[in-house]
Amino acid sequence: MLHFPSANSAAHRPSPRDVARLEELLDDDVWAFSNCRVDAPGRPVAEVDWFFYNVRHGTLMVSEWKGFPQRVALATDTGKPWLLDGGLAVPNPIEQVSRQLDAVRAALRGAIFPQHFPAFDALQLRLMQSVYSPQVDQNTIIERIRWGKVYGDLPELAAVIANSTSRSPLFLPDAGARRALATALCALFRTTFPPEAETKLRVSPKGGNTDVVLRISEIHRQIAALHAELADLVVTAAGAETPAGQPTAVGTAPKAAVKDLPATVKTPPKAPALTEHQRMHAHLARSFQGVNGSAVASTKALEKAWRSVLGDTLLHGETGISVSLFGSVGTPLVKQHHGSLPKVLGMPLRRWCVLQAKAAGLQPMDVPGKPSNLRVR
Repeated sequence: MLHFPSANSAAHRPSPRDVARLEELLDDDVWAFSNCRVDAPGRPVAEVDWFFYNVRHGTLMVSEWKGFPQRVALATDTGKPWLLDGGLAVPNPIEQVSRQLDAVRAALRGAIFPQHFPAFDALQLRLMQSVYSPQVDQNTIIERIRWGKVYGDLPELAAVIANSTSRSPLFLPDAGARRALATALCALFRTTFPPEAETKLRVSPKGGNTDVVLRISEIHRQIAALHAELADLVVTAAGAETPAGQPTAVGTAPKAAVKDLPATVKTPPKAPALTEHQRMHAHLARSFQGVNGSAVASTKALEKAWRSVLGDTLLHGETGISVSLFGSVGTPLVKQHHGSLPKVLGMPLRRWCVLQAKAAGLQPMDVPGKPSNLRVR
């Protein structure tokens, strides 16, 4: 995540822990502007907690972050206050973020689009809106929200920011426009342009007009295809313990026939058994064959691979199934597009594996002394 914090030294600052968590969950294709002050003609000045721009998908989000003294018992749509445990009513954050969104939309149309997106129809601009509060939990009653959504889980919100698409995506005209747009947005939102963002946004094209990102993606798909082919060959070799046409029980053949075998004929060596890593890799490589890199396709491939692992009894050792091995083998297959497995899954890997095992009708259990392993039955 590229973070552009407020330039106002007196402004409220996000929690360093929250910023660090977002940087862990989001890659540098997401620009995050925090504690923005937005001046739109004819509108009150808006104070925006977070504005996110996913340059890869062309999506934008205005997000209001709220902390409450008690757990949120009821989150309502506009027109009614929210209720906390104990019956305390608080101003509705959905109404607040809706006003902020109107100001941001007007500011973008007036100050950003004419110069940086002249070909984009400003009337087609789509902005997502959200409210995040750690006091929202699984027992909070959330009414049907007409516009936007309420989140109490930061990885879930980050997954939406990272993976959502739009019917009218706001794509940059070319890679060289990244720094100019980031500078303009910092000026609009009154945020700073940190040195690390300067470094990451500096574009150095190689190979003429080659689309570097596209070429890297193609190379990864080619590598995945080769790994899948190699996995098939290894599995085939492991099953070919005897050549075609040779009896599987040589000891039952007549002794005379054995004596008549030419001296040069030798019993072929038995193929070595696959290691745990090779078996895990084979399941993942097969599942990712043909995957185009989208979050949905990658998630489905991970589900397919994990189901295969659950069905492979040779991976259910004395200490159960190694979730960490599944993660280490699977990470390179999604890292190019999504950064990490928790990011594409929207939750920690072990929690996801437990939920998938339960969905398959199994009973996952912890393994004493092996916190990264699962035993299923």
